[in-house]
Amino acid sequence: MPVGIKIVFEVLLSDFINLGAILFLILLIPVGLSLIISRYTSRLHAISDFARYFIISALTMWLVLIGTVELLYQTEVIAGNRTSIGTFLHVMAGGLSGGIFYKLRYKMFA
Repeated sequence: MPVGIKIVFEVLLSDFINLGAILFLILLIPVGLSLIISRYTSRLHAISDFARYFIISALTMWLVLIGTVELLYQTEVIAGNRTSIGTFLHVMAGGLSGGIFYKLRYKMFA
């Protein structure tokens, strides 16, 4: 079956319409947990703020990856999550994005 741009957009639109609320909840729960964790870990001065943002962002990404598999019919909707190295790389990318966010935030407000 040839795949054209029309089919790609139809599939994306149908996925967004059918899974929109579920995906929103899957993202909302880990992000909410990470905000709560960061609120209470901000008092700990044993680790640097960069490391705290890195760890919390990596944890959030890991929870999102687990949530998408567990709550969406045991399917791997994120292709890189199918292998251990892919999951590890996703988690590290989430951690790095948290660290970069901290650096940019610190640069803007300091």
